[in-house]
Amino acid sequence: TEDVQAVELVEVSINAPGHVFPTYITSTNGQYNFTPVIIPSEFSIQAERNDAHRNGVSTLDLVKIQKHLLGIETMDSPYDLIAADANNSQNVSAIDLIELRKLILGIYTELPANKSWRFVDKAFQFADVSNPWPFQETIHMTGMSGDVLDKDFVAIKVGDVNNTVQANALQILPRNGNGVVNLVAENRAVAAGEIV
Repeated sequence: TEDVQAVELVEVSINAPGHVFPTYITSTNGQYNFTPVIIPSEFSIQAERNDAHRNGVSTLDLVKIQKHLLGIETMDSPYDLIAADANNSQNVSAIDLIELRKLILGIYTELPANKSWRFVDKAFQFADVSNPWPFQETIHMTGMSGDVLDKDFVAIKVGDVNNTVQANALQILPRNGNGVVNLVAENRAVAAGEIV
């Protein structure tokens, strides 16, 4: 992620016309590799993860997006702007707030017009960081020889603009509505100050 969290469970694939390659699933370290495979001279690498849409999304994200829309505190990161674009319309608007509110309230289990995560080529240079669309979600390569260790993606959790997403199993799970605890106690009278 932009704040250097490794993202697990990402499906990373090589795409080349006329070839089929296995998909690599990242572990908690967020790294991927394709060995041993014979790779053609031109190919592209793509990353995808589309699960747990509510992970990292909270009302605090809605507040931050609303402040941006009102011009009170604008978001200056292109990755935050991409995360705020919940309806994938290539801009941030009040409709994104509505879509995220439906997700938080459980009306949606997933965003209907967007994926849970977006992955941008780390080497991609945004022409305008205040308007990052369109952006490159694949890494194109030609004439590779030997090991290449610098082909990275920046992972963006859609809806999470305050960076509270749990990107891998080594992180503490953020607070959400799934942690229900049932308590059982005897019905009895208690006095003020009494420890029960």
